[in-house]
Amino acid sequence: MLRVRKSINYSKSLIILGLATLGLFVAPHSAKALTLVNQTGFTDTDFENLINQGQFNELFVAEGRIGDLSGTATYELSINDDVKKGANPLEQQQYAWENNKPVDFSLEYTGSTVNYTVDGKLLSSNAFNGPVNDIFIRTFASNNSAVSLTNLAFNGEGIGDLGSSSLGIGSDVDYLRIREISDPFVITGKTSLFWAATPPRNSQLAYQIKVGGSSSSTSVPEPGTVGAIFLATVAGIGYGRRKKVKVAS
Repeated sequence: MLRVRKSINYSKSLIILGLATLGLFVAPHSAKALTLVNQTGFTDTDFENLINQGQFNELFVAEGRIGDLSGTATYELSINDDVKKGANPLEQQQYAWENNKPVDFSLEYTGSTVNYTVDGKLLSSNAFNGPVNDIFIRTFASNNSAVSLTNLAFNGEGIGDLGSSSLGIGSDVDYLRIREISDPFVITGKTSLFWAATPPRNSQLAYQIKVGGSSSSTSVPEPGTVGAIFLATVAGIGYGRRKKVKVAS
């Protein structure tokens, strides 16, 4: 009889543990803590190598650039396709940057819709869908100019600032990486472009937010997978109980 009671208590303990584990993994992915990676010394060549080696796959890119300062020749704001497809702008808009004036921006991804807003100008696209877990934020400046992203926040959590300055040098590029994230998400902050004399053109003064997936990011089991594991555990408990009751008799 003692063995039967021990078996029942053991089974209850495992069931409670299994339910706790199931609840842990089925919790919304947004509760997962993000990881900021300092990319000091990281270059465009390093990023291209990650793409070429399949370690990072872009889904979409939100860009703000000097363009031609709201002229008719090109654009300043865009939502671009991934670089393997040509990095073509699927949504674009002209914008008249004011020298060294910070403006608000936000980037929202719901899992099926991209909403990118700069100074009240909204670009929206439904061309992208699927989960993401990794983001690279890039700033680039050339020809005595500078770009800054300040007061950056991911889902309301501050993640610092990023900027590049080519004052006194040929060009400067900087990266910030946000790992272990999931959708939906919203990135907010302020952005500004500065030029000392003649402004650069096109993407020679710009920032990009490159959203996609990294093969090295920690994956979270899908709820269905965790449920199957839990059911298998319960089945094992049932078998163990029958076996122990038989021994007790």
